[in-house]
Amino acid sequence: MLKRYNLVIILVNYNSFQDTYDCIESIKKTQGELPYLVVVDNASKNPDLLDGLKDTYPELHLIKNLENVGFGRANNQGIKWAQENIDFQYLLLLNNDTLVEPDSFKYLQEAFKMRPNIGITTSKIMYEGDRDIVWYGGGDINFKRGWPKIIDYNMKATSNGAEASKLVSFVSGCVMMFSKASIAKLRGFDDAIFMYCEDLELSMRALKEGYTLYYEPKSIIYHKVQGSSKSSNKEPTALSPKNSNALFLFYHMRTNQYFVMRKFLNGKMFIVFNLMYCAVLIKNNLTMIINRRFGIIPNTFKVFKNIMLNRSAT
Repeated sequence: MLKRYNLVIILVNYNSFQDTYDCIESIKKTQGELPYLVVVDNASKNPDLLDGLKDTYPELHLIKNLENVGFGRANNQGIKWAQENIDFQYLLLLNNDTLVEPDSFKYLQEAFKMRPNIGITTSKIMYEGDRDIVWYGGGDINFKRGWPKIIDYNMKATSNGAEASKLVSFVSGCVMMFSKASIAKLRGFDDAIFMYCEDLELSMRALKEGYTLYYEPKSIIYHKVQGSSKSSNKEPTALSPKNSNALFLFYHMRTNQYFVMRKFLNGKMFIVFNLMYCAVLIKNNLTMIINRRFGIIPNTFKVFKNIMLNRSAT
């Protein structure tokens, strides 16, 4: 007989034991029944550190991968295990570098009960380093650009923006809650995507399946990322020439962006996207070359090779 829990949470760990531990400590303060946790380790250097988590949180299952299978696939492993071993009502995909408010999960679940056809609910996500600044306040996909626009990003939440509950077209993979029925139908992330844009693909697939996506700001999550407008040690944006990982990010994000849009756009909309996409690639290249980041050139060829072969970044 399967164990019964109202909520199962999937956490993916990769060389970030302290983040995972801190996240679990915040989950322990949840109001009501504590959720069951599934922690999937992606071949961390010291995976044995995770063994002690069951001492602090007994209702936990640990999956240890022998290789890094990627963020999406690791989450899918956790989903599959939960479906086979736990009788749950809701399932949450949660980044391990987050902290949660005690009533956050309750608000995400209430939305499912109030509105029909909801497939995914999500939270207001604030910077942990500056809890007044929004990291995700809801998001909508600009289909011409093939990229989401985040409401109130990097600023204080506004009453009509991040403070307002609403239907959205993009949900960040940082926090995604599903009902038992919606996760059974959607199955999780696309296994073809190793990392980056897996949440964009899942959001678009959920919309195509007829689901709505709901943003609930009363549910609050804190994300351990830098880059808020008030931060004195502000990190450069993902594709900034000053970001040491910019070329890696460019390759994965631009390849997977096209891979996702090709799946869901067609006709005139896909033509417009292609024009915008090429313009953005040219801008990315010029910016990097001006700043002597010449590695952008071979990476762009790799992006186009993947586009021609219709495959995601590996």
